[in-house]
Amino acid sequence: MNSLSPLPEAAVRRSMRLSIWEGSCYALMVGVGETYYIADAVRHGASPLVLGLLVGLPLFVGGAGPLIALALLVRLGHRRLLVATTALCQALMLVAIALLDPVMTPLLLVALVCLHHFFGLATGSVWASWYGDLVPKEIRGRYFARRTRIVHLVTCGGLLLGGLLLSRLEPGAAGEVQSGQGGRGFVLIFLLAGASRLVSALLLLLSPEPPLGNVAGPGRSLKFLRTARGTSAWKVIVLGASMQLVVYVGSPYFAPFMLKELRLDYTQYMAAAMAVTAMKFVSLPGWGQVVDLYGARPVFGVAALLVAAVPFPWILSEGLVAVLLAQSLSGFAWGSYEVSFFSLALESSTRQVRPQIFAALNIMNGAAQLAGSLAGYALFATLGSYRAIFAASLVLRLAVAVMVPLLLPRALGTSVRRHTILLRVIGFRAHGGVAHRPIVEEDGDGQ
Repeated sequence: MNSLSPLPEAAVRRSMRLSIWEGSCYALMVGVGETYYIADAVRHGASPLVLGLLVGLPLFVGGAGPLIALALLVRLGHRRLLVATTALCQALMLVAIALLDPVMTPLLLVALVCLHHFFGLATGSVWASWYGDLVPKEIRGRYFARRTRIVHLVTCGGLLLGGLLLSRLEPGAAGEVQSGQGGRGFVLIFLLAGASRLVSALLLLLSPEPPLGNVAGPGRSLKFLRTARGTSAWKVIVLGASMQLVVYVGSPYFAPFMLKELRLDYTQYMAAAMAVTAMKFVSLPGWGQVVDLYGARPVFGVAALLVAAVPFPWILSEGLVAVLLAQSLSGFAWGSYEVSFFSLALESSTRQVRPQIFAALNIMNGAAQLAGSLAGYALFATLGSYRAIFAASLVLRLAVAVMVPLLLPRALGTSVRRHTILLRVIGFRAHGGVAHRPIVEEDGDGQ
């Protein structure tokens, strides 16, 4: 077995085995913890503005995590301690959310979730570099595919466990209780999520790490962005951020709409979250095959239209069945979007500058997501209706989607194929369930 690192084969195998268990602990944290932030905020009486901030602001703040982590990585020259430390900090945020429940306010919850996402994205960017170097090229696809399947299954298990605990321990649906009532169920699930991430951090600390190769500095990245290929990368980043802007006009408000207006209980809310996650998991391989056959550019055009259609069933939803159908459409649409978009992002960049390109993508997306969330609140304050902001998001999404064929360079989307895109779970997102980022390390010409 050959890898990019001089680590002994036994050390490589040990690190890969530990990573399966570490990924399972991380997935339990995502399923049982991150999924239920909005439900907890609704229980604490969060206003529509704060609910928008809870979704958009952590993504904006979190976008700085990879940039700071990469800067520290250049200085430290080692990844294991940095990854384990940021994972530990992420766990402590979950423990703080649980222990501070008696005095929790919606704004305090927003602040803690912001820190949670910051440390989480910082961890993920360096972890991707670590395991992209460590896992041998000849088994990389099979290994990450297996690890991702396990992570998805454990995430679904965490969703199920969290929903069952809340339905048993909390007094009624989140939208029906008085502000601050209950809490035993939420304290338990956030403690469980924090403990899972603590175990994950310990397993990361015990995993062997290969020596760090060259990391491109800001000067090299800026030089790349001035090339023709770099211009294509910027177009992909800006187009992706534009889509996130119009998506987040409506997506932060799907969960409060379910809990406050449709009065779904915690078991039903859990089923809705599982629907989007399960459909995304099932559809991802099929979308990868479509990208293989037709290329990423035309698939991304179709994906943008599917994502644009996501708010439509929400405008008409009146009960659980309609919500499950809407969530299934969302999972199907975002599966196509992620595979095709990441193919375009990878093709428009080189291996040496990809960490910086994806860091820029995180910053741009985070700013767009926050702006979209605030725009959605402004519409809600004006119109007083969740369905109205869903309709506005639908129109805006369609406007961006029809521009995709005009804005994307025609040369993109023909060379990156499914086997190159190794997706890792990075957390739970309001718009499309489990969110992914790619892991790609290539030998040879550095393309």
